[in-house]
Parts: sequence; C-alpha cells; structure tokens
Amino acid sequence: MTYRAVRIDENPLKYFLQEHTSDSQFLQVADIVLRENKDPREIFAHMIRIATGSKWSHSAIISLLSDSYKGFNNTFLVEAMTKGIRIASWRNEVVPFDQFTVGIKRPRLDWYVETEYERSRHDPSDPEDTHGVGYLRHVRGIAIDQLSGLYDKKTVFELTALFARRVAKRHLQAVPQVAEAADALANMFKKEDEDEYDMTNILRFVCSGLVQYSFFEALRRRIMNAFDIPAHREVAEQNLQNMHRVVFRDDPEGIIADYIHQLQIGKLDIHDSAPEEVLDLLKTALPADFNDSPNLEWRYVILKGAVWRIEETTNVYQPQSDDEKEILALLAVEKSSAQ
Repeated sequence: MTYRAVRIDENPLKYFLQEHTSDSQFLQVADIVLRENKDPREIFAHMIRIATGSKWSHSAIISLLSDSYKGFNNTFLVEAMTKGIRIASWRNEVVPFDQFTVGIKRPRLDWYVETEYERSRHDPSDPEDTHGVGYLRHVRGIAIDQLSGLYDKKTVFELTALFARRVAKRHLQAVPQVAEAADALANMFKKEDEDEYDMTNILRFVCSGLVQYSFFEALRRRIMNAFDIPAHREVAEQNLQNMHRVVFRDDPEGIIADYIHQLQIGKLDIHDSAPEEVLDLLKTALPADFNDSPNLEWRYVILKGAVWRIEETTNVYQPQSDDEKEILALLAVEKSSAQ
C-alpha cells in the first residue's frame, strides 16, 4: 500500500476536539490509537519496543467523542496499563507533544453485513453514525466491561510468559527450548489462576490484547445473536465467514481459521466462549501487529505536535518534504515484529 501524508494542523488537542459536522468526522468510536513514548523513564514502553522491534509501545480504543451538545467536551479512550484497565482523556495520549508520537488506525468494515435491525437504527443527522457503528459501539462496550479486570502478580507473570513464548518463537527458533520453557511457565501460571478466573469471569490484558479481544468478542457476540433470529441467519453466516478480518495479528498456526471452520461445521457452538488457544492468540497481540495489519487503515499521525492526515494512493508517490518522509517512514510494515 502506498500513502501520502498531508499536514493539516499544529494543535492535535484543538483539532480533534472541535465540533463534528455531517461532512467532518475526525475520529470514530473504536478507532485504534498507537503511541510511542519517548520518556526514558518509561522502561516498560522501551522493553516492548525492543522485544518486538517496533516503534509503538502502547495502544488504546477511542471510546467517547467530544460532543458539547451531549455534555462531553473531551474525547476519551479505554486503555490497559500495567496497573489495570482505565478510561483516559485524549489530552493524556498526546501531551507533551515532544514525548508522544501518535498514530490512528481504523478497522476496514466493507465486509461487515448489517442486520435489518441495524440498518433501521441509523441516524443520518449523527456524524458518528457510519456503516457498522452498532458493531463499533459494541467493541467499545466490551472494552469498558473489562474495567474491573485489575492486574495481579499472577496475571502479569502469565502474560509475560505468553509474550515471551511469542517473541521466542519468532527470534529464537534455533533454540526451541526457550519457547518451550516460556510455554510451560504460561501454562503453570494459568493453572494456578484457574479458580480466580472461574469466580470472576474477567479476562486480563496488556494494552493491545484488550484492543484485539474487544474487536473479536464483539463480533462473536453479534454473530451469536444473529444466529438466534432465523431472519438474520444469512447475515450471521457471512460475518462468521469474515471473522478473521477483525484479527489484527498474524496467525501462523491457523488458530482463527480452524475456529471458524469448527463453528461452521457444528463441532463448536458460537454461544460458548472462545477456546483457550483463541484467547491466548488474542491476548498476545502487540502494537506492532496493529501497525502492520491490512485489516486496519491509517487515518492520522501526530508527530511533534503536528497533525498529518494519511491518504492511500495507488500511484507511485514520493514525499514532498523531509517532514512528510519522516511521517511515511512511521507507516512502514515492521517485519521485525514478533510473529
């Protein structure tokens, strides 16, 4: 994919918080925010970038857009931090400008089929009301539902082992014992924590795992609900066939494809929670995966306080300035990211 970047504003706070009109939609619910934190004190952020070979160390979901008519004068995000899942303001994502580089991507929903009920709910006077907005709001709801999912020591250990296993499989293929050891650690921590999961039914995530799980789980539930209504069965089948389009990371073992197939032939029931191997795949998504995913489209980059709109082009394109060249370099596929 070829891009060009257009510099459109010098103040990301003012630009993204101004009022929306029918022909001006800057952000949408469930847009994915990627962020690079240049603060040398943020050791965890640097560790993620080093381990994954990525410039991005954090991701979040746009939850609520500014709308003074409804009483909201800020835009809010749902994000997972090392101490738990929280609601954060747009300002916290971009200020200070010299510390944060921010990228904004949006899921491609041209494949998504709306039910008759969804189509009837559209409001042409609402600039937020786009194709698939019901699904996108469901994604937001799933993420918000996880707010009570606080991290504990076992959870951090488990996720660390899962991430270590993923990175080891990618970078240490010549030493398979490393991946095997990480796998054993992950299984041990999960076994110790089984009773707690059963009691609370709360999933635990690192930032990008929360984002990835929310997109997948929202679609699973909407497909499940559609199957329960005979008139919506065809819609359910089409969206199930495209379920892989809301998975934003590589799946070298074909776990998602196998899950979809098992549902289609009736060996698994979509009313049941996704299998453990599916959840592990979702939970170990990385910001680098969102950078690379063709299922997401670039919309904006904020660099040094300047807002750049990203546009796709089918023509051979050369950047018109050094600044634009720097922006376009940020969009490059990160082949060094963990698989």
